[in-house]
Amino acid sequence: MNRSTLSRPAVIALVTLRLLMAVFFVGAAINKWQQSYITSDRLQRIFLERIEEIDPESFGAWFLEHVGIPHYQPFAWLVCWGETFIGLGLLFGFMTRGAAVGAMLMMLSFAMGGYYDASLIVLTLMFLPLVWWPAGHHAGLDAIWHRRYPQSILFR
Repeated sequence: MNRSTLSRPAVIALVTLRLLMAVFFVGAAINKWQQSYITSDRLQRIFLERIEEIDPESFGAWFLEHVGIPHYQPFAWLVCWGETFIGLGLLFGFMTRGAAVGAMLMMLSFAMGGYYDASLIVLTLMFLPLVWWPAGHHAGLDAIWHRRYPQSILFR
């Protein structure tokens, strides 16, 4: 399948995947904002609970102990705003590839931080089609911005 020309069923599948992933991230972001992640110690408490559950010799335990717990507020900020911008980017098809790469990096960083779960692998891989094909060019703002700025990698 050529990256520039997709069949109608492929476009429908791609847009559906993009919108489902957008709903996932927007929902996660709303949850974080409602729990006041940025202004509370909620993430620190989650980190403290998680460090008790994982292997104390693992990288995740080291990372949580030396980086995550002492610096939980910047991480809370990154998670809240990251989920918000990723979700909105996917929802509106704006800088879609960047949003998908950001989502993949976020999933991988969760795994490195001790939140490894087999579903993270699948969730991370689900963003590959959104990186590979121009998902934002179909029912998204990327098509408009790509026509205006055809050389920009942000809207390809």
